[in-house]
Amino acid sequence: MAGIAPDEGVKKASSFFTPILPYFLAGFSAFLLSGTFGCLRDFSAACLRLAMFLALCEATVFVLSQIFELSPRRKSLLAAVCYGGRICAVFLLAVWYFNFRMQANPYENFAPRYVSVTARIDEVSTGVNDSRYGVATIVSAPENLKRSVGMKMWYVVSDGKNRTGKNRDFITSQTVRFRGVFASTYPDECKARGFFADKPESRAFEKYLHNRFIFFKMSSRVADSEIIKEADPRYVFYRKVYGYMSSSLSLLPFGGRGESEAALTYRAMILGDKSLLTPLQKQSFMDTGTMHVFAISGLHIGFAAALLYGMLSLFRVNWRIQPFAALPVLYLYVCACGSRPSALRAFGMIALVWLALSLSRGMRPFPSLVLAASIALIASPENIFDAGFVLSYSIVAAILIYSIPLYNCAMSAISGKFSVAGTSSGRRFAAWLERYFVAAFCISLGAMFACAPLSAHYFSYVAPMSVFYSPVFVSGAGIAVGLGFAGFGLPSFIAEILNAIAVLIVGAMSSFAQFGARIWSGKIEMAMPDLLLAYFAVFGFLAISAVFENRRGLFLRFVLAPIFTMSIMAFVYLKNG
Repeated sequence: MAGIAPDEGVKKASSFFTPILPYFLAGFSAFLLSGTFGCLRDFSAACLRLAMFLALCEATVFVLSQIFELSPRRKSLLAAVCYGGRICAVFLLAVWYFNFRMQANPYENFAPRYVSVTARIDEVSTGVNDSRYGVATIVSAPENLKRSVGMKMWYVVSDGKNRTGKNRDFITSQTVRFRGVFASTYPDECKARGFFADKPESRAFEKYLHNRFIFFKMSSRVADSEIIKEADPRYVFYRKVYGYMSSSLSLLPFGGRGESEAALTYRAMILGDKSLLTPLQKQSFMDTGTMHVFAISGLHIGFAAALLYGMLSLFRVNWRIQPFAALPVLYLYVCACGSRPSALRAFGMIALVWLALSLSRGMRPFPSLVLAASIALIASPENIFDAGFVLSYSIVAAILIYSIPLYNCAMSAISGKFSVAGTSSGRRFAAWLERYFVAAFCISLGAMFACAPLSAHYFSYVAPMSVFYSPVFVSGAGIAVGLGFAGFGLPSFIAEILNAIAVLIVGAMSSFAQFGARIWSGKIEMAMPDLLLAYFAVFGFLAISAVFENRRGLFLRFVLAPIFTMSIMAFVYLKNG
């Protein structure tokens, strides 16, 4: 963070206004509206025809412009009209594509029933009481539910608190037969049924599943779930890599306990497995707004990439070959930890920039972010409603657009104002420390403003004190990730020492989180039910920050955007009482 380049007078705002950005925003808004308003599905065919008509019109205009001589003014006007037409065509094409890829719910509001359903595991996680949960694609279903085949369902396999044995060890791509209660998701409050009907968090989760086009739920006991087809060999390999990493992280000197609370927290941080945390730890990290250090994201991928870069440079590997040697290792780490959207986003961005540099084709971070998001949404349009996907991209965009200019401005203001007596090495260290903490605060501030509306929507709370907690936790997590990742490729006796140091750091972080949550977390309970309003608040923050990037006035550059976002949130908070 301390190595952010100088502002150089803030000559232009090209970091935001990239050539593909308008088309990305058109497609993004089309996906968002198509998923929010199901009535657009009825017009998807008309949208495709209209998009083709606009493309034909532009082709005709281009041919005619080559035949007839036009004045510069008319050429400019014609170019502007064609540009607007292309944006509209992309929007209409995206509406059609979203509805083409995403199926409508074939069985709305059917009564829960006990049935047998076969499904292919897409995601798997471990929960409380050794439960297994995630997303699966339905492969076969009873005759009266045959239209659900090919659609997604949310499954939970658990014996509850009275479990007598270990749960199934599910692996992505396995085919499993579930026997249990099969039900529909109920996004509306009045349709929520059963014991959890009066719990707001349950209704919010139902809506979250429904927005991700997961219309069905399966609840099964361990004995009633049967693996009928083994996983694809590559996913078995990923699982073995995960097992190796977990074993490596469990190594401690002198036969130390790899199952202590601090050691489990350390593994949870490196592997992204929150089930290793205690309920008190989860609540403490949530209250302080630092749970993000347990999500495989830019923090983990960035430190891992820096470590690989350092090792390859140490062995004098040619800089043009370095990404081809390091990126497969990074991708293996991402896949072994579950291929989460935040991890894939970070990997995609780092891969694009690193490959562009090695091929002497410089690519700036923000265009890389936009390109990575575009590819991810084209591959899986439903990601636009996934909390991890939206939060990760929004936070990185805020860092690039808001935090880095704020850091550059702050360093320009305080440069030379504080001097430290001592040796030259001491002064350099003090200057580095100053840059580091200023950068950490600026990054935390930008991330908090981008995260707040989305956190209010998805999790019904906001943690503004994360601005002060995050710099400390990110620093500690970065050191722990670096030590853990280094231990994967070193002899076991060295890995034990590195793990012991990391466990001490992570244990201190856990204690600090619990202390901070107990003294004053600053957590604010608030809900923002309208996803469109949450997106509007985030987009307004990013857009205002970008539009006024060239302005030297502090209010327009760094205060107006947060005021806009916080005003929307204050309105929602007061409206909801």
